[in-house]
Amino acid sequence: MPNSFPLLEKNIRNQFLKMLLSLIIIFSTIMIIFIFYVKATNDSLKAEIEAVSGKAEVVDGLADTYNGIMFRARGYYAFQDPNELKLLYENIEEFEDYLQQFSKLSLTDEETKLYEELVTFNENYQTVILPKALSYVEANDYEALRKLSSGGANELVNQIIAFTKTYDNKTEVHLNELFSKTVEKAQQFSIIAILLGALIVFLVAIIMRRVLSNVIQPIEQLTNATNELASGRFVNLDNLVTKEDELGILANSFYKMTLSIQEKEEVLTTQNEELVAQQDELQGNQEQLQRSLDQLQLYNELNHVLTFTLDKQQLLKNLHDYLTDIYKFDTSILHFIEGHVYVSKGLSEQTTEQLVNNLNKDKQVRLEEEKSFVITREIPMNIQEIAQEHYYCYDLYSSILNSEGRLVAVLMATREGYPFTKQEIMELNGLMNRVSIAFERIHMYEEVERSRQLNQNIIDTVNEGIQLVSVSGEVVLNNKALSKIIAPHNPLHENNDSEHVSLKHFQSICDQPDELAQFFTEAIVEDFSDTRTFRYSISQNTPVFVEVYATSVYKSDEKMGTMFVHRDITREYEIDQMKSELVSTVSHELRTPLSSVLGFTELLLAKELKPERQKKYIETIHKEAVRLTNLINDFLDLQRMESGRQQYTMQPLSMDEMAIDIVNRFRHEQKHHVHLIDKAKHVNVVGDQERLVQLFINLIGNAIKFSPAGGDVTITLENINQMLQVRIKDQGIGIPEDEIPKLFQKFKRIDNTSRRKIGGTGLGLSISREIIKKHGGDIWLESEEGNGTTVIFNLPLNQIKPFNTSFEENEIEIQTGLNVMIIEDDLSLALLLSEELKSKGFTVIYHDNPKRAFEEALQTPLVGIIIDLMLGDDITGWDLIAQLKEREETKNIPIIISSALDESRENVEKYKVEKYFTKPYPPEELSKALVALLHQGNEIR
Repeated sequence: MPNSFPLLEKNIRNQFLKMLLSLIIIFSTIMIIFIFYVKATNDSLKAEIEAVSGKAEVVDGLADTYNGIMFRARGYYAFQDPNELKLLYENIEEFEDYLQQFSKLSLTDEETKLYEELVTFNENYQTVILPKALSYVEANDYEALRKLSSGGANELVNQIIAFTKTYDNKTEVHLNELFSKTVEKAQQFSIIAILLGALIVFLVAIIMRRVLSNVIQPIEQLTNATNELASGRFVNLDNLVTKEDELGILANSFYKMTLSIQEKEEVLTTQNEELVAQQDELQGNQEQLQRSLDQLQLYNELNHVLTFTLDKQQLLKNLHDYLTDIYKFDTSILHFIEGHVYVSKGLSEQTTEQLVNNLNKDKQVRLEEEKSFVITREIPMNIQEIAQEHYYCYDLYSSILNSEGRLVAVLMATREGYPFTKQEIMELNGLMNRVSIAFERIHMYEEVERSRQLNQNIIDTVNEGIQLVSVSGEVVLNNKALSKIIAPHNPLHENNDSEHVSLKHFQSICDQPDELAQFFTEAIVEDFSDTRTFRYSISQNTPVFVEVYATSVYKSDEKMGTMFVHRDITREYEIDQMKSELVSTVSHELRTPLSSVLGFTELLLAKELKPERQKKYIETIHKEAVRLTNLINDFLDLQRMESGRQQYTMQPLSMDEMAIDIVNRFRHEQKHHVHLIDKAKHVNVVGDQERLVQLFINLIGNAIKFSPAGGDVTITLENINQMLQVRIKDQGIGIPEDEIPKLFQKFKRIDNTSRRKIGGTGLGLSISREIIKKHGGDIWLESEEGNGTTVIFNLPLNQIKPFNTSFEENEIEIQTGLNVMIIEDDLSLALLLSEELKSKGFTVIYHDNPKRAFEEALQTPLVGIIIDLMLGDDITGWDLIAQLKEREETKNIPIIISSALDESRENVEKYKVEKYFTKPYPPEELSKALVALLHQGNEIR
């Protein structure tokens, strides 16, 4: 305890704290004195500058206000402006304020004298001069005013101005002197600050020197001593040990520690050598343990492969990798004899194939007897390659046998200069026994899989859809036929579908979801042991009808599940439907005309009739016989088409010519008007003319038949997608949307009251579809109940080059609205004109009936009408033109006459006919005239 007081007195911290505290006190005192001195000096200079500046301002104010008094007074004297007088008094008040401020300042004798004169002048001016001057002004006595102004006032003004100027100069000089003094003081302060900074740096240098001498140098000595001690050398620290501060204590402790280390160095060295030896032993044990762990891991992986792998190739590869890692083969082959499966190491593919294919039969027998053996070969000197010493090569042959002792797989491995031990052979034989069990398991799995696949293939080849569902409702088995039946909605390929998922799928696609759900539910339950049947239908583009029967599956009197067999009975259903339709058709369509024929024949045979009545009855019999013949021909045509025995005579045909001919065949219809709109620039096809005419007659006949109230039947020809498209549109009763997909079925007729009255066999559309298919086209229809029907079919064009979309000089672009109507009863001429106009981009509307043509002209935008004057007995071309010109809708349509009659100038001018062509004439003249009229109309617009 007593020794601690001297230690505290010489404590490094205390020493540096004392020095630092002294330095702070000295520096703070100097800085405070310096700051106060600077502030006092600056305040003194500032006060002096402010006093000088203030006095100068007051003097300037006196001069300015005095001049203002004189100026305002003279202004009032001259103009007698009251405002000037007001400003005069204000200047007098300001002058008095400045006099008062001036009197409070520190004044020199000269300044005091000037002050007294100004006070005297102010009193005299306000009491004597100003009142007199004002009275003189009021009396307009400017002479007296002039004498008054020439008194001593002007001298006083000049005196004040001179004083002000002199005082300003003195003030400026004084201010400059004060500024110079301020700058000089600032320089002095800067020098003092620099000296203070130098003093501070000097004091800090003294402290740093003390720190360097008392702390840094001893620490460096201790650091060097530590490094020397670490290197095995010792350093003398006597100069540090004698110090009485903390570093001396530290050096003394360090010195004692070095002595202790020196004493125990030999003991520590010995112990260190023992520890190194133990460490080497532990390292060796650790490496051995790691190798054992690696082998154990590989063995566990092999066990996993042997237990779970069902792929022979994968098993061979894993086993071969394991054996190569454990036994360090230089080259090796593992060969599974059945199936010729193998893996190898260190051998080319060609060598491996050769060794596998040429395995000695004697060695195979030996392997079955001994399981493993080794052949030692001496390597001749000429093939030792880089080896410098004599050595042997050891060939190992090991077998994998099945339960019957037959050879299943062979291991052939080689090690050069490194023989196989008995322990390794024993381990390898034990491992091969385990591997043989794995191969037996794979063989059994393959047999089971082959049997399962065979059963699945047998099930898949069955036409009926098979579905096995367990008692719990899980789908155990499906076959491909079931997928085809319920396609395209088929999620049933996935295994383990629950009952609800399967049932939900069937409910979503069938037409009897509730009944089918009940059938499934009752058949899956465990109590069900009977066989039951149910029929359902699937509404797709083509309806599918399915019959499903359910039967229970048992194993040892225990129910395993329910087998559902789905059979597609669509064909049977359609046949039944067709039989019913055929019976209905035959009973109605054939019996009715037969009844008429038999009835009228009996009347002719039984009664004596007048010739007119006989002729009428015979005509009726002939009409009904023709009707019977047509019905029978429809049956025969359809039968020949479906059997492939229908003969087609294909030849190039022009469809617009055929369409115009068809239109003429129906020109005598009273309630229906058949006409043609020809938009097709390319109309040549290859087809059977007789069958295509039959197609047109069937479709137009249907249009007329199912338009009992009459109306237009429009045939439209158009080129779409490199095909010729034909549209036949009526204004009839239309077809319900849900019945449209069924209309092309044989004997199919829509079952409603209006159609039942019309009758028919239901074969027309079926025959039409067969004809179109044979011509490489397609047919469909569009309809809305109550708004008519449009039947559409297309045919491939007979042309090599694609459509030419370029135009000659006089041609115009094809665009919507270029409709031209031709009213002509000459088929050939109408066809010729139509071809010419279509080649120039026009759409041709053909009519042979002027009344129908007039009705359509009222509704259709036209760029021109071509009229033949000789149209029939009821109406002439001039009559039609007169009707067109009378109506607002048609009066501006250009009229071109095409006639064999001579031109009537009177009527041409009367009806403003654009062109009159006398037959015969070149068709291109007609197209040129229409193009000119069209261009002329565009220019007018």
